Amino acid sequence: MADLIFHDIHIEHIPIVNSWYRDADSFHVEKLTEEFIHYVASNSDYDCWLIASQNEFIGKIDVEREKDKAYISIIINPDYRRKGYGKKALQQIIDTYANTGIKQIIGGIFHTNEASKRLFLSVGFIPLSNEPDEDGFIDVVYAYN
Repeated sequence: MADLIFHDIHIEHIPIVNSWYRDADSFHVEKLTEEFIHYVASNSDYDCWLIASQNEFIGKIDVEREKDKAYISIIINPDYRRKGYGKKALQQIIDTYANTGIKQIIGGIFHTNEASKRLFLSVGFIPLSNEPDEDGFIDVVYAYN
């Protein structure tokens, strides 16, 4: 598998990313909007990237930092799921935030999204609870030692 390249998100990426919301699990994630991109651009504690491999856009990942925690969201283009790209992207994020003062990365996964649960657990995240919150999400955490 080729290296993953992280590109800063831009308005022209909206139709690309939003075309990936075509299955039940993806509909629990907010679609990409122009307002969100402006928010990311004006907020130094927020990173959002379009992930590419061999000149193909394969996913989007965003991270919001708050003190010593980072909150992560990821979507992989359905055409590239179950091929290791999500795992590789999450591992790159874990490596990126190591030794930066971030002590935990937290992801929220809709409780029926078994593929995302497996993905996060495969790179060392652990569930904070097995019971979903009032919105139906289960939080998983990666803790740096």
